[in-house]
Amino acid sequence: MMSFSMGYIFVDFPIYLSEVGYSSYLIGIILSIPTFVGALLMIPFGSFSDRYGRKKFILIARASSVISMMIYILTFSLYYILIASILQGFAFANASSSFQALMTEKTDKKNRNFVFSFNSFSSGLSQAGGMIFGSVPYYLTEYLNLGIFDSYRILFGVSLLLNLLSTLIIINIEENYVPSKKTEKINMKEFSVIWKFSILGLIGLGAGVIVRLFPYWFYVKYGINVNVLGPIYAISMIVTSIASLYSANIASKIGEVKTIFLTQIISILVLISIPLMPLYSLAAILFILRNALMNMGGPIQSSLIMSLIPEKNRALGSSVIQFFDAIPRSIGPALGGYLMQMNMIDMPFYVTGMLYTASTVGFYIMFKNIKIIK
Repeated sequence: MMSFSMGYIFVDFPIYLSEVGYSSYLIGIILSIPTFVGALLMIPFGSFSDRYGRKKFILIARASSVISMMIYILTFSLYYILIASILQGFAFANASSSFQALMTEKTDKKNRNFVFSFNSFSSGLSQAGGMIFGSVPYYLTEYLNLGIFDSYRILFGVSLLLNLLSTLIIINIEENYVPSKKTEKINMKEFSVIWKFSILGLIGLGAGVIVRLFPYWFYVKYGINVNVLGPIYAISMIVTSIASLYSANIASKIGEVKTIFLTQIISILVLISIPLMPLYSLAAILFILRNALMNMGGPIQSSLIMSLIPEKNRALGSSVIQFFDAIPRSIGPALGGYLMQMNMIDMPFYVTGMLYTASTVGFYIMFKNIKIIK
C-alpha cells in the first residue's frame, strides 16, 4: 500500500511543485528536506527502536505521513509544504531502520536474501501501479478542466487513505523481538563494518543530485508530463522488480558483493549515456535499464547489512549506515536543482556518475573478503 503511494508521489510531486509555481532550485530544497531531517533523527530513533521495539516506531511514522498528506490536500503554501516535508523526514527516520529490523526478525540466513528480494519485487510492482495512477491529474486537467491543485489533491487523498489502511495492517503484525531497556553498545568489530558501509554516502550524494529530480529533468528536457512519465516509471519499476527477484539467485552463484559491484558498475555506464539521447524514447529505454541494474542489488545489500550486524543492534546499526547515506542524499537535490537552474541541465548526470563510481569501487575493495554471520 505504501509503495503504491510512493510510486506516484515520486514521479508527480516535483512536477506538481513546478506547475504551482516553484523554481528548480526551490523544488530541490523542498525535496532535500525530508532526507535531511530523517538523517538527523534516524540514529537516535534507531537506538530507541532497539530499546523499545520496532513496531511502535513504524506506527509513529505512519501517523506522521498521515498529517503531511492532510497538509498537501489543504494547501500548496510554501510554509505548510515545508512543515509537511519535515514530517515526511520524521516518518523516514522512524520507519527506515525499524522496518528492516522487524522484517529481518521473520527470516533466517537461509531465506533472508529471498525475503528481501521478494519484498523489493512486490514493492516495485506496487510502485509501478502507483506510477500509472499518477497520470490521473493530467487527464483531469486536460479533459475535465480541473485546476492543477484540485487534480493533485486526489492523489494526496488516496495516499492518506493508504497510510491509514497500512497502519491497521502493521498493528496486527506480531513482534517477537524482546528489547533491552538499556542501550547496547556497538563493539569495535560491528563498528568497523558500519564504518565501511559509510562509503555508501557517495551513492547517496550522487542519487540526490539527479535521481530525485529525474521526473523533473524529463519534464524540462523533453517536455513530457506525468501522463507519459507515469508509464515510463511503471515499466522501469516492473523490470527492476523482476531483476530484484532474481538477484538472490545471482548472489548465490557469485556472491553478494560481486553481485552488487557488477550491476552497479554497468548501471553507471548506462546513466552517463542518458543525456546524450536525442529522443525521450531512447532516454527512457536507457533510464529503465539503468534503474534495473542499479537497484536489483539493493535487497542483497540490505540483507548483507542485516547479516553482518547482530540482532540487538540491527536498528541502530542500520540507522548509522543510512545516516551516512542520507545526509549527502539530502544535499543532492538542492545541488541538482541549482545546476538545472543555471542551464546545466545534463551536468547532474556526470556528477552522479563520478560519485557512484567512487562509491562502488570503494565498496568492492572493502567488502570483497567479508564473512557473513550465520
